[in-house]
Amino acid sequence: MNQRTTQSQLSSSSGFSGDESSGPRYAYPPRLVLSIASSVLQGRKRSFSTDAKQLIGVVVPEPRVENPHVIPREGGFVVATNHYCRPGYYAWWGVILVTAAIAGFRPLSGDIVWLITNRWTYPDPLRRRLATPLTHWFLTRIARTYGFVAMPPMPPQPSYTGEGARAVRQVLTLLASRGRHGPIIGIAPEGRDSPDGSLIAPPPGAGRFLIHMASHGLGILPVGVAEVAGTLTARFGPPLVLERWPGLDRREQDRRASRQVMVAIGAQLPPSLWGTYRGQIEPIVGKR
Repeated sequence: MNQRTTQSQLSSSSGFSGDESSGPRYAYPPRLVLSIASSVLQGRKRSFSTDAKQLIGVVVPEPRVENPHVIPREGGFVVATNHYCRPGYYAWWGVILVTAAIAGFRPLSGDIVWLITNRWTYPDPLRRRLATPLTHWFLTRIARTYGFVAMPPMPPQPSYTGEGARAVRQVLTLLASRGRHGPIIGIAPEGRDSPDGSLIAPPPGAGRFLIHMASHGLGILPVGVAEVAGTLTARFGPPLVLERWPGLDRREQDRRASRQVMVAIGAQLPPSLWGTYRGQIEPIVGKR
C-alpha cells in the first residue's frame, strides 16, 4: 500500500470522488466470496485479516495508508473509525482497509475484534418484518466466522436486552485478556450512515462504552477513512487517552467521551467531512 499522502491533499480535497465512474473501483473476487460464503454457512472460522488483505488488494487505484507508524507496536488498544459512506460505497471497505493496514504493521498480533451490529433496522413495516430478520441471521453468522462481537443496534431496545448483555460479556472477556499482542478492538462509534458521509454524533451509550474499554488500560487509536482525490485513504492519528470527568453525571460523561473520540477521528479527515464536529476540529487542525 502507498503509505504517503500529504496533509494538504487531505485538507483541500472534498473527500468525495465526484461521480462514481471517476472514483475507486471496488470488487469482490468470486473465488474468495464463494469461500467466505461456504465458511459462513458451515460455521467455519476464518481470519478477517487474511481476507481483508485479499479484498483490499483488488481495489483500484491502490488504497493509501497515512501515518501507520503511530499504530502501537505491541499491547492492546481500541481502533476507532468513522462510518464514511456515499452512493456506491459501503462502510465495510473502510473496516477492510484499516484491518489490512494494522495487520501489515503488526503481522503477529492476531485479528482485530470488530464490534458490529447484529441486524439492520428499517423505518417501514415491510422491511422490518422481512429484511431485518435476514440481516440478523447473516450478520450473527459473519460475527461467528470472524470472531467479531455482534451487538444490537443503538440506542438499545428493550427486546434486545438479552442480546446486549451477551455482547457485553464477550467484550468483558476480551478486556480481561492480556498479552503482548492484544486485544485489539475495532469500533465505528457513529454506528450508522449519515446523509452525506460526514461525521455525526454517536448514539447515547457509545461514549460510556468507550470509557469502559479505556478503563481497562486500552488507548484509543483514531483513524479517518475517506476517498481522497479518487483514492480510498485511511489516515491514522496519534493514540489518545480518554479524559476523566468524575464530577459529571453519566449522560454528560457519555457525551464528552463521544465528542473527544469523534474529534480525534475528524482531525484525520478532509474538512468537507467534519460535519457535526467542525467547530471543535478547526482549532485543532489549525494548530498543525
